[in-house]
Amino acid sequence: MSHHAPDGQPRRPDQAEEGPSASESDGVASVETAPLLSVAVVSEDQLTHEGATAALAAFSHIRVLPRGSEHDADVLLAFADDVSDQVLKRVEQISARRRDARAVLVTDSITEPRLIRAISLGVASVVLRRTATFSEIADAAVAASIGHSDVPPHVLGPLIRYMRRLERRGSSVGAGLSPRDMTVLSLLSDGLDTAQIASRLSYSERTIKSIVHAIVNTLGVSNRTHAVAYMIRAGFL
Repeated sequence: MSHHAPDGQPRRPDQAEEGPSASESDGVASVETAPLLSVAVVSEDQLTHEGATAALAAFSHIRVLPRGSEHDADVLLAFADDVSDQVLKRVEQISARRRDARAVLVTDSITEPRLIRAISLGVASVVLRRTATFSEIADAAVAASIGHSDVPPHVLGPLIRYMRRLERRGSSVGAGLSPRDMTVLSLLSDGLDTAQIASRLSYSERTIKSIVHAIVNTLGVSNRTHAVAYMIRAGFL
């Protein structure tokens, strides 16, 4: 039987018919593979670190970096039942090496001063550890990598109150105090001494004394007690 090409010309016996390419037969255009999102797990608990690493490694769009490579991560995932100063210090150390890295806290408890500090360190989102699935944690990492932020209502409340205090301070007092100054003042108002504040914020006592001295000078008061009283009367603490 004679075989002809589509144009009517005879086809040689060894000339195979050209079929559709793999991508054409599947009806899918060829696209470049999206780059993997590099994440690093930070946790004080070894079991949590290993479990989170194994669970997140199951997602095809995520690459979990090994210990020691955290500085190469696009997103840090910090796991903690209660966010401690040590966890924040670790996030700070890593963030200092890579300024564009974002962080997600996976926790059930964080104090207001630590929340403010976490945000200043580049933490984009807070995920409730007791209810979140690893799929939701992976989604939070992706969202953080493109600049999105999210915090649960019980965490958002203290943050809003803090921002309102800052707004009142700016409109009424114009004191020019930084968020760090306000955190130190808040801890002073809670009755903590210099050593306790230094431990809480992972600063040296000398640094805390310098901050307090600067606050006193900025507010034009005589000592730290008067500074706290002044800010309480003004409604900022």
